[in-house]
Amino acid sequence: MKLKTVITVATAWMLTAGMAKAVHIWEDPGAWSGDIFKYDTTTPKYTANELSLDLSGSYIAAEGEFHDVLKTSIRGNRGTWGGNAGLDYFFTRMLGVGGDINMSANGGRFIDQALGSVILRFPLDPTGLAPYIMGGGGRSFDPSWEWLGHAGAGLEYRFNPVTGIFADARFIWADHSDNRLLLRAGLRLAF
Repeated sequence: MKLKTVITVATAWMLTAGMAKAVHIWEDPGAWSGDIFKYDTTTPKYTANELSLDLSGSYIAAEGEFHDVLKTSIRGNRGTWGGNAGLDYFFTRMLGVGGDINMSANGGRFIDQALGSVILRFPLDPTGLAPYIMGGGGRSFDPSWEWLGHAGAGLEYRFNPVTGIFADARFIWADHSDNRLLLRAGLRLAF
Protein backbone atom coordinates (compact mmCIF):
# COMPACT_ATOMS: atom_id res chain seq x y z
CA MET A 1 0.00 0.00 0.00
CA LYS A 2 2.85 2.41 0.78
CA LEU A 3 4.38 1.80 -2.68
CA LYS A 4 1.12 2.82 -4.41
CA THR A 5 0.99 6.01 -2.34
CA VAL A 6 4.61 6.89 -3.15
CA ILE A 7 4.05 6.26 -6.88
CA THR A 8 0.84 8.33 -6.86
CA VAL A 9 2.49 11.26 -5.04
CA ALA A 10 5.56 11.13 -7.33
CA THR A 11 3.38 11.04 -10.46
CA ALA A 12 1.27 13.96 -9.24
CA TRP A 13 4.40 15.95 -8.40
CA MET A 14 5.94 15.30 -11.87
CA LEU A 15 2.72 16.28 -13.64
CA THR A 16 2.46 19.46 -11.58
CA ALA A 17 6.08 20.37 -12.31
CA GLY A 18 5.53 19.63 -16.00
CA MET A 19 2.41 21.80 -16.09
CA ALA A 20 4.29 24.65 -14.42
CA LYS A 21 6.95 24.42 -17.12
CA ALA A 22 4.26 24.25 -19.86
CA VAL A 23 2.70 27.44 -18.53
CA HIS A 24 6.09 29.13 -18.82
CA ILE A 25 6.41 28.06 -22.47
CA TRP A 26 3.05 29.56 -23.33
CA GLU A 27 3.83 32.78 -21.48
CA ASP A 28 6.95 33.33 -23.59
CA PRO A 29 6.87 31.10 -26.70
CA GLY A 30 10.01 32.73 -28.13
CA ALA A 31 12.07 31.47 -25.21
CA TRP A 32 12.12 27.88 -26.43
CA SER A 33 11.97 28.31 -30.20
CA GLY A 34 14.27 31.29 -30.58
CA ASP A 35 14.46 32.69 -34.09
CA ILE A 36 13.81 29.48 -36.03
CA PHE A 37 10.61 30.65 -37.74
CA LYS A 38 11.22 34.40 -37.70
CA TYR A 39 11.76 36.28 -40.96
CA ASP A 40 14.71 38.61 -40.51
CA THR A 41 15.95 41.24 -42.99
CA THR A 42 18.63 42.91 -40.86
CA THR A 43 20.95 40.09 -39.74
CA PRO A 44 23.35 38.48 -42.27
CA LYS A 45 21.88 35.13 -43.22
CA TYR A 46 25.17 33.39 -44.09
CA THR A 47 28.13 33.54 -41.73
CA ALA A 48 31.56 32.03 -41.16
CA ASN A 49 32.01 29.15 -38.68
CA GLU A 50 28.51 27.90 -39.44
CA LEU A 51 27.37 24.32 -38.79
CA SER A 52 24.15 23.20 -40.48
CA LEU A 53 21.95 20.11 -40.55
CA ASP A 54 20.36 19.00 -43.83
CA LEU A 55 17.16 16.93 -43.84
CA SER A 56 15.81 16.22 -47.30
CA GLY A 57 13.94 13.98 -49.64
CA SER A 58 15.98 12.45 -52.43
CA TYR A 59 15.63 10.84 -55.83
CA ILE A 60 18.40 8.71 -57.29
CA ALA A 61 18.46 7.31 -60.82
CA ALA A 62 21.00 5.21 -62.70
CA GLU A 63 22.70 7.05 -65.56
CA GLY A 64 24.96 6.06 -68.40
CA GLU A 65 27.21 9.02 -69.06
CA PHE A 66 27.10 12.65 -67.94
CA HIS A 67 25.56 13.82 -71.23
CA ASP A 68 22.54 11.51 -70.55
CA VAL A 69 21.58 13.49 -67.45
CA LEU A 70 19.29 15.86 -69.38
CA LYS A 71 17.23 12.87 -70.53
CA THR A 72 16.35 11.89 -66.95
CA SER A 73 12.68 11.96 -65.97
CA ILE A 74 11.43 11.37 -62.42
CA ARG A 75 8.25 9.81 -63.83
CA GLY A 76 8.07 6.07 -64.18
CA ASN A 77 10.01 3.37 -62.41
CA ARG A 78 13.51 4.38 -63.43
CA GLY A 79 14.72 5.81 -60.12
CA THR A 80 14.23 5.41 -56.39
CA TRP A 81 12.80 7.90 -53.89
CA GLY A 82 14.26 8.15 -50.40
CA GLY A 83 15.71 10.44 -47.79
CA ASN A 84 18.99 12.18 -47.10
CA ALA A 85 20.64 13.60 -43.98
CA GLY A 86 23.84 15.59 -43.76
CA LEU A 87 26.03 18.03 -41.89
CA ASP A 88 27.85 21.03 -43.40
CA TYR A 89 30.48 23.29 -41.83
CA PHE A 90 31.50 26.59 -43.41
CA PHE A 91 34.91 27.99 -42.46
CA THR A 92 34.10 31.27 -44.24
CA ARG A 93 30.83 32.62 -45.64
CA MET A 94 31.70 30.99 -48.96
CA LEU A 95 33.87 27.88 -48.33
CA GLY A 96 32.83 24.79 -46.45
CA VAL A 97 32.82 21.02 -46.22
CA GLY A 98 29.92 18.63 -45.89
CA GLY A 99 28.99 15.03 -45.50
CA ASP A 100 25.71 13.27 -46.15
CA ILE A 101 24.14 9.84 -46.31
CA ASN A 102 21.41 8.72 -48.69
CA MET A 103 18.72 6.20 -47.75
CA SER A 104 16.66 4.96 -50.71
CA ALA A 105 13.51 2.86 -50.64
CA ASN A 106 15.06 0.17 -52.81
CA GLY A 107 14.69 -2.81 -50.49
CA GLY A 108 18.45 -3.10 -49.97
CA ARG A 109 20.68 -1.73 -47.22
CA PHE A 110 19.37 1.09 -45.03
CA ILE A 111 22.18 3.47 -46.06
CA ASP A 112 22.97 3.34 -49.78
CA GLN A 113 25.89 5.75 -49.89
CA ALA A 114 27.92 8.22 -47.86
CA LEU A 115 29.43 11.26 -49.60
CA GLY A 116 31.86 14.00 -48.57
CA SER A 117 31.96 17.36 -50.33
CA VAL A 118 33.83 20.62 -50.63
CA ILE A 119 31.20 23.35 -51.04
CA LEU A 120 31.59 26.81 -52.56
CA ARG A 121 28.55 29.04 -52.05
CA PHE A 122 27.82 32.55 -53.27
CA PRO A 123 25.48 34.41 -50.84
CA LEU A 124 23.45 37.13 -52.56
CA ASP A 125 22.77 39.53 -49.67
CA PRO A 126 20.15 40.66 -48.70
CA THR A 127 17.96 38.35 -50.83
CA GLY A 128 18.60 35.22 -48.74
CA LEU A 129 19.55 33.28 -51.86
CA ALA A 130 22.85 31.43 -52.16
CA PRO A 131 23.70 29.35 -55.22
CA TYR A 132 26.43 26.79 -54.57
CA ILE A 133 28.61 24.20 -56.27
CA MET A 134 30.08 21.09 -54.70
CA GLY A 135 32.30 18.16 -55.45
CA GLY A 136 33.94 15.27 -53.68
CA GLY A 137 33.87 11.55 -53.15
CA GLY A 138 32.46 8.80 -51.04
CA ARG A 139 31.50 5.19 -50.70
CA SER A 140 28.53 3.21 -51.98
CA PHE A 141 27.08 0.34 -49.94
CA ASP A 142 24.14 -0.57 -52.18
CA PRO A 143 23.90 -1.89 -54.92
CA SER A 144 27.61 -2.68 -54.47
CA TRP A 145 30.59 -1.67 -52.31
CA GLU A 146 32.54 0.81 -54.40
CA TRP A 147 34.18 4.23 -54.44
CA LEU A 148 32.30 7.24 -55.81
CA GLY A 149 33.12 10.71 -57.12
CA HIS A 150 30.54 13.48 -57.52
CA ALA A 151 29.98 17.05 -58.65
CA GLY A 152 26.86 19.19 -58.55
CA ALA A 153 25.13 22.50 -57.99
CA GLY A 154 22.27 23.80 -55.89
CA LEU A 155 20.36 26.77 -54.53
CA GLU A 156 19.55 27.64 -50.92
CA TYR A 157 17.10 30.21 -49.58
CA ARG A 158 17.35 31.42 -45.97
CA PHE A 159 14.36 32.91 -44.21
CA ASN A 160 16.66 33.97 -41.36
CA PRO A 161 20.17 33.04 -40.16
CA VAL A 162 19.07 29.62 -38.87
CA THR A 163 16.32 28.31 -41.20
CA GLY A 164 16.50 27.67 -44.92
CA ILE A 165 15.34 25.44 -47.73
CA PHE A 166 17.51 24.01 -50.49
CA ALA A 167 17.49 21.96 -53.67
CA ASP A 168 20.48 20.49 -55.47
CA ALA A 169 21.51 17.97 -58.08
CA ARG A 170 24.73 16.02 -58.45
CA PHE A 171 26.12 13.52 -60.87
CA ILE A 172 27.85 10.56 -59.23
CA TRP A 173 30.55 8.58 -61.01
CA ALA A 174 30.70 4.99 -59.73
CA ASP A 175 33.77 2.78 -59.76
CA HIS A 176 32.08 -0.44 -60.93
CA SER A 177 28.30 -0.04 -61.28
CA ASP A 178 26.11 2.50 -63.11
CA ASN A 179 26.72 6.22 -62.67
CA ARG A 180 23.89 8.02 -60.84
CA LEU A 181 21.98 11.26 -60.64
CA LEU A 182 21.07 12.36 -57.10
CA LEU A 183 18.41 15.06 -56.60
CA ARG A 184 17.72 16.49 -53.13
CA ALA A 185 15.27 19.05 -51.73
CA GLY A 186 14.69 19.84 -48.08
CA LEU A 187 15.24 21.85 -44.93
CA ARG A 188 18.55 23.26 -43.70
CA LEU A 189 18.98 24.32 -40.04
CA ALA A 190 22.09 26.33 -39.14
CA PHE A 191 23.62 26.44 -35.67
